[in-house]
Amino acid sequence: MSTKAEVSGLRNGRGVAGVSTGRRRHHRKHHHRHDDFAVEGIQDMGADLSRSFAKLRKRCKARRLVAAIRHCDRRAVNEIFDWRCREICFFRKPGFDCVKISCCFGRGSAFVTFDICVRSLHRCHGYGNRGGYGFY
Repeated sequence: MSTKAEVSGLRNGRGVAGVSTGRRRHHRKHHHRHDDFAVEGIQDMGADLSRSFAKLRKRCKARRLVAAIRHCDRRAVNEIFDWRCREICFFRKPGFDCVKISCCFGRGSAFVTFDICVRSLHRCHGYGNRGGYGFY
């Protein structure tokens, strides 16, 4: 009877305790596609930011971004990082010129904000090499 019960249990689609069929069970909730805009936003963010940063592998684009950050050129920064990303503000750290960039993805459900800093050419206002900040 035990052999018959095990076989009939497998035939009905039920697993028998202690018997492994080698198949993984997946919950149905993982197969349904829910419209989670945050997940779509993160996926869009990965694709768009990788494209934007890939542009910076070209020396002319990298020079243009460095010049834009040093001269606080909002338009040039916005052109390099497509329409989804916008310059928020320019600021300085000791020895560096920086820009804060914010990007919106997935119908406004995912945001990323990051800073890009380049070494400053201006050695004034205590931002020189002897500031003691440990950046050099």
